[in-house]
Amino acid sequence: MGQLHNLMLLLPCLIFSTLLHIEAMSVAPVKVSTTPIFPTIPRAQTNKDFQVLLRVEAPPAADLNGHVPIDVVAVLDVSGSMNDPVAASPESNLQATRLDVLKASMKFIIRKLDDGDRLSIVAFNDGPVKEYSSGLLDVSGDGRSIAGKKIDRLQARGGSGSALMPELQEAVKILDERQGNSRNRVGFILLLTDGDDTTGFRWSRDVIHGAVGKYPVHTFALGAAHDPEALLHIAQESRGTYSFVDDGNLDKIAGALAVCLGGLKTVAAVDTRVSLKTAELGGARIVRVDSGGYESSVACGGASGEVVVGVLYAGEVKSFVVHLHVPAASSTTTFSSVECGYCDAAATVCDHHHHHHCHHRHHQQQLLAIGYSYSHAPGGEAVSIEGHGVFVERPEVAVFSVDGGRQRQTLLPSPVVMQHMVRFELLELVAGFAETEMLSKKGTMQLRGGGARAGDVLQGKWEEFRRARQFWGGVELDGLEEDVDAMVASLRSGLAYVSSWVSSHQMQRATAMGSPEKVIAEFMTPAMVIMLEEARKLPSPLPAAAEAARERRPGCKGGGDLHYVIRQRLELWSKVRREVPLMYQPSSEQEDVQLTALPWCT
Repeated sequence: MGQLHNLMLLLPCLIFSTLLHIEAMSVAPVKVSTTPIFPTIPRAQTNKDFQVLLRVEAPPAADLNGHVPIDVVAVLDVSGSMNDPVAASPESNLQATRLDVLKASMKFIIRKLDDGDRLSIVAFNDGPVKEYSSGLLDVSGDGRSIAGKKIDRLQARGGSGSALMPELQEAVKILDERQGNSRNRVGFILLLTDGDDTTGFRWSRDVIHGAVGKYPVHTFALGAAHDPEALLHIAQESRGTYSFVDDGNLDKIAGALAVCLGGLKTVAAVDTRVSLKTAELGGARIVRVDSGGYESSVACGGASGEVVVGVLYAGEVKSFVVHLHVPAASSTTTFSSVECGYCDAAATVCDHHHHHHCHHRHHQQQLLAIGYSYSHAPGGEAVSIEGHGVFVERPEVAVFSVDGGRQRQTLLPSPVVMQHMVRFELLELVAGFAETEMLSKKGTMQLRGGGARAGDVLQGKWEEFRRARQFWGGVELDGLEEDVDAMVASLRSGLAYVSSWVSSHQMQRATAMGSPEKVIAEFMTPAMVIMLEEARKLPSPLPAAAEAARERRPGCKGGGDLHYVIRQRLELWSKVRREVPLMYQPSSEQEDVQLTALPWCT
């Protein structure tokens, strides 16, 4: 009776504790798992390069607790080259321009942003174009239509030069100057251009990182005339991505943006970090971490390390390979003794229940302790998880019993660990090749000795790479060979495809490699697939742009001078705004009416 009474007293506490647990788990957690390359290391053996696969997995979009608001700054090229035609309309000799398809793509972005998100426009040519730029506009309510009207007013003018760095610094300034709770939004920058920086700016990774390292910059190039070097480095130093559409797919830039937007709209975690610590008295130390484009570090002589993942999109999985030095066991090595435990190559926790046929003990050694932290949104409470361990068995003799006899055990490495090792090694090879080719260009757009020579070099490096790994059991090289073949063929047109492939694999995120149809499928989240499918359903911007050009022609003298007339009127309006004080401050809608009322044709 007394025990029942005590239980009844505890019941409210148990219910309250359960409710707290349910509330804490209302947002699905980020998960971290590990897989050692071998489940066993003989006690007398030293392993100088023991690999552990580290996986960081974000929850699916369906498990998110609402939408994390985002601030997007779109840095848009409106230089004269954006007037270059994309394709001719079949009904007339009028042609859509690169700016036309950029406008259609940005309107798609505006429609797909969620209420509460904000958008800023920074326009540039060989300098800033203030009259086309804006601060952060809330796309809720009338903000969506206001943003669309600002995109409609964009006009390409000035020379064909582009000044990338000043406008990227302006984008960073806009995000930096957010006040109060508005800073509790994830900030992103989208850069769309059809060229490279022509201001003579001396690009270096340190300068880029110092200028744009605070916020991910996702760069998008239109056409084959651009130089991918600056755009790739901007993406790399800001933890963004580099995509491009080639000349034959300029009208599909909306699809390339859709792949990116599908991720931005489904932020599942921010400030994600994974900490690594070697077990005390175990003797193991961390040598390095293969982390691609994500920052990683090793400290205290290999006793600790960290991987900085940052923002995770819903459904994403990031994989890293931790390399350890594991010495032979000594008298100071700490073991945990397990009665008849069982571990397989994919396990990080052993099964201690299969003991009915065992007559021996297993000695396990902890190699690593894994901890990680993240927040569900900027400014939110940090979630910290500690205590995940990586264990291996350390038997005195590597043997097992078969039909009463004794046979030396053959340990096979984990295929999934091997596959990720090969991918990181190929990424290192291709990224090094691309950097060498960029350096050899010496400021020109052409590859040294032409694309054929560069293709031969990459093909030779791949064949040597494959020969060295042809007997690695469980490693699938055919899929990687298809990637290399595509890169070799693309080098006839420059380094854009190779650079986008590198960006995609470094960040483990989908990028458009010449077309939104050319993406690394395993990096596509469900939200990206859905958003891309919606972009595919868009009507082609080319006929609409041609019709708009036709409508502008009647009543104008000298149709060939239309852009000049428009430019003159815009400059006049800007001069009026600067020099004539207004009796009142017009709203954005009134400003659009005033601008439309100007006499465009003379």
